Amino acid sequence: MQIKKLLCLRQFIFAATFLLSSLEAAFEFQGLGWAAASANITVVGDPHISRLIVNPALLQKQLPLSFGLEYYQPFAGLNLQAGSLIVLHQIGSLPVLGALKYFGDDIYSEFRLSGGTSWSLDPAFRTGIRLEYLNLNIRGFDSQSAFSVSPSIYVKLAKDIHIGSVLEHLMRLQDYINLPQKFLIGISYNTDPVLLMLTMEKEAALAPELCLGMVSAPEHKFQLAVGYRTLSRSFSVGWRFKLEKYGVHYSWVNHPFLPASHAIGLELRFP
Repeated sequence: MQIKKLLCLRQFIFAATFLLSSLEAAFEFQGLGWAAASANITVVGDPHISRLIVNPALLQKQLPLSFGLEYYQPFAGLNLQAGSLIVLHQIGSLPVLGALKYFGDDIYSEFRLSGGTSWSLDPAFRTGIRLEYLNLNIRGFDSQSAFSVSPSIYVKLAKDIHIGSVLEHLMRLQDYINLPQKFLIGISYNTDPVLLMLTMEKEAALAPELCLGMVSAPEHKFQLAVGYRTLSRSFSVGWRFKLEKYGVHYSWVNHPFLPASHAIGLELRFP
């Protein structure tokens, strides 16, 4: 009997360890896409499709029908997988974005379905909105879901100085999950040939986090990116190669307490 109790205790500790690892990784996971290479800064920067789904107001000009396909291996060795499919389509003068995202393993998983659009109130000022449905599953528990609305803005202070901001989950409907509200604000300065970015992210109950990012030659075919986040102390680098109709990029994110993460993405455009 004592042996059986010890075996049960060992299985419980083993399962709890894996669950806690998955939950910690979910908490530390910052995001997908080309933005991950520059500290996952999504409120300012070049209007890559992975940034547009977070801040649709970044879209400053009409873009062709575009698809973004991402595969991410968060914290290699924890058996976690992540990926996304993002679509951008122009309907008249109104850009419409949609995204399907997944993160998790067989213990913990998240599914996100997002949609967004933006419009111009002034040549130097745009506003956007993102709608998001989240479904969360933990083994042994009932799945939970939530729906939220996140407004955003993008302002051109000068030719090379821009500001962007997002209020994530400002409105929460069907809130079976307590989605934390998050305020993001950032500024970018294009020195040509380097785009410098600085953002501040403040999530409820957490200290503010500063994010520093740099992207070389944002208008060129080949780009390099680097970033650092102060709260998680994560460092990231990546590269991107783009042509008129397609592009490919790779990101590497190093975390001080978790294994490194790798991401690769494919971009398709149909002018």
